[in-house]
Amino acid sequence: MAKSRRKNDTGTIDDRGIATAAAPQSSGDTTAADLDRERVAQRAYELYLARGGGDGMAMEDWLAAERELRHSHES
Repeated sequence: MAKSRRKNDTGTIDDRGIATAAAPQSSGDTTAADLDRERVAQRAYELYLARGGGDGMAMEDWLAAERELRHSHES
């Protein structure tokens, strides 16, 4: 039987009621939207691993990945 999932404002909630975080959304600034979200997600994950995988810094990792990719895109 397939697991059910439903969306909420912060991500997806599975059939066990466990929420998974959604990627941060841009509000008005289209620069972040121009970046490939998969590339940002991959880089954010690399930053997470480089920090030793500690929890609680997902937003910081995401924003740092966006900055890095935006900078490399502008160069």
